[in-house]
Amino acid sequence: MPRQLDQLPADTTSMARRLAALEREVREMRAARRMTAASVGTLRVYADDGTTLLAELGPEAGADGGGGLWTRGLQDPINMSAYLSSGELQFRPVENGQVAVPAGITYDSDAFQYTDLILTSGNVASTAHRAVVTLESTFEGGNPYVYVQGENSTQCNVDILGVLTSANLAWGSVTITPSAANTPTSATVSGLSLKGSTFIGFSGAQTAAPGSTTLTNGVTGTSATSVTSSGLTVWLTRQNTSATTVNWLVIGI
Repeated sequence: MPRQLDQLPADTTSMARRLAALEREVREMRAARRMTAASVGTLRVYADDGTTLLAELGPEAGADGGGGLWTRGLQDPINMSAYLSSGELQFRPVENGQVAVPAGITYDSDAFQYTDLILTSGNVASTAHRAVVTLESTFEGGNPYVYVQGENSTQCNVDILGVLTSANLAWGSVTITPSAANTPTSATVSGLSLKGSTFIGFSGAQTAAPGSTTLTNGVTGTSATSVTSSGLTVWLTRQNTSATTVNWLVIGI
């Protein structure tokens, strides 16, 4: 029958390794149990012993209904908690030296005139410019702004993989049948609701004979007048009375 001593490691080095592995497994079990018991939506960071709470991050739920995040760290002699009012998060790959400048998310506010949330890309060379997106709101209900630019106000290209829509742009087509040859004839476009204070209109006929004076069926001109936020008047002149499609565009600025 094996003795109890026969079940122990043969040397002190092996025993120390097994003891260290056992301690590590106990810490991991404690940490897992703590995370299981943690409140939903709250991040808690524990020390290596799996028991000592180092920091917490979670939603604030005060008497006014809460809102935002609060943090708590182990401070001596008391725990300190605070709102995340302003600050910066930075990101980079795990491998050192892969990105010269890290990416970041920054929130800043003077609690009176503005609030800014700034998203900044990293870059792989210290001399390159980062792309910056700034979301800004202003005091007393002013219009918020979204700024897209390179770092230090340098050029930043925007590539949209899809259809661009904007509340200050409208476009379409209208069919105009001239009342007589070589006589300007108009059609009214209405029902628009464009943003902006000044409005510019453009028009162009769908024709294979633009401005022709030698053909008997050429379109000699189109124009746009009475351009407003709600519509415009489109004009066509051609050398016969054929119905013609005219494309139009309105831009509010």
